[in-house]
Amino acid sequence: MTPELQSIVDNLRELHPPFWRDPGYVIALFTAIAGLIYSYKAFKEAGKAFREARSAKEAATAAGRTVKIQTVTIELTEVTQMLDRIEPGMLFREARDLLAEVQRRVRRHVAPFAEHPRLSSAIKTTLQALEAAHRSLKDARPADAAREAEAPNAVYNAIEDDFATINNCVADLMGLFEKVTLGLGDSDGEA
Repeated sequence: MTPELQSIVDNLRELHPPFWRDPGYVIALFTAIAGLIYSYKAFKEAGKAFREARSAKEAATAAGRTVKIQTVTIELTEVTQMLDRIEPGMLFREARDLLAEVQRRVRRHVAPFAEHPRLSSAIKTTLQALEAAHRSLKDARPADAAREAEAPNAVYNAIEDDFATINNCVADLMGLFEKVTLGLGDSDGEA
């Protein structure tokens, strides 16, 4: 390089020093680095918050399921109490109304669990018992309602066994619902 050209380059360097020597650049660089660090920490915290939110959602879902199962168990307890009301001398219409109420309640409360792997078999058995009771009651229908009092135990004798079976099936369901609520495995209830 010629001395003249060297002199021009030196003058330019004095007028415009390299950008990395500029204090504004150094401040901007440190600000950018601090921003990156803060962003990284915020990203990690957001990920942690997302995982915690997912866990909370799963816990809330499990709690909701537990409350639903407990509600069903309470309702099934009421059904068993209703089934305990059958007595000798019961009239056909009383038995028909009781069976209709029991069927409605049981079907309504077990329907959401019909596909549950641990409950489906017991639910199917209970629904079959309800159908058997319905058939027995239909067969016990008096031909003449005015003469129903002449055979006071005819309806009771026709349905008593089926209602006892329904009561047993509902009791089994309640036990299974409680087992599911507690999260017990298949072998946890064994001695």
